[in-house]
Amino acid sequence: MTDNSTLDFYNRHAAAYIKQTRQVDMHALYDAFVRQLPTDIKMPQHILDVGCGSGRDSFWFSNKLAMNVTAIDGSLELIKRNQAYYSISNIDWRYLKFEDIKHQGWQNQFTGIWACASLLHVPFNGLPNMIVSLLDPLVPGGTMYASFKYGDSERWDGNRFFCDMNENRFIEVLQQINLNNLVYETWITADQQGGRDIDWFNILLRKR
Repeated sequence: MTDNSTLDFYNRHAAAYIKQTRQVDMHALYDAFVRQLPTDIKMPQHILDVGCGSGRDSFWFSNKLAMNVTAIDGSLELIKRNQAYYSISNIDWRYLKFEDIKHQGWQNQFTGIWACASLLHVPFNGLPNMIVSLLDPLVPGGTMYASFKYGDSERWDGNRFFCDMNENRFIEVLQQINLNNLVYETWITADQQGGRDIDWFNILLRKR
C-alpha cells in the first residue's frame, strides 16, 4: 500500500507534478510494453494504468493506440485534473488505492497492466503480495510493466516514500511469487525527464 504522506504530497502538488511529467517522452518504453501484449485473444486490448499520475501514458494508449484504458490513482486531485484535461478521451478514470484493486472483481479482464514509477511507493516487504494482486486481473498471456528508481534501499525524499529496486532485490521479490506462471525480463534505462542523474529499473512480467 502507499502511505498517506506520499498521497498527500501528490494531492498538494498535483499541478506541479503534472507540469513536470506530462510531456516526458516514453515512446521506447511504450514500444517494449506493447510488443509483449497478447495478440491471440478474442477481446480488445484493455490496459490498467496503475498509478496513472499525470495521465500521460493512459492518454497515449487510448488516443494514439486506440486501446481501452482504465486509469487508477490514489490521489484524488490527480484523478480530477486528468478527468478535466482529457475530457474528450474514453479513459475510465478511477480514484482507487493500490490495495483496493483486489476488491474490484477484475480477474482476467486486462491484457496489460502499466505501473510506471508507481509501485516504487510500495514498501519492499509488501511488493510480492502487491504484484500477485496485480497479476490476477491479467488475462493468460497478459503483460505487466513496472519501473523503479535503480538502487538498493528504502528511503524518504521529502514527504514521499520510495522503494528502490535492482537485480538482487527483484530476485528476492520473485522468490516469494509463483514463477511457474510467469516469464520476466528486466533492463535499465536512463531518466528521460532531463536534469536528473537517475537510472530506472524496468520490469516486464508475462502471465502464462
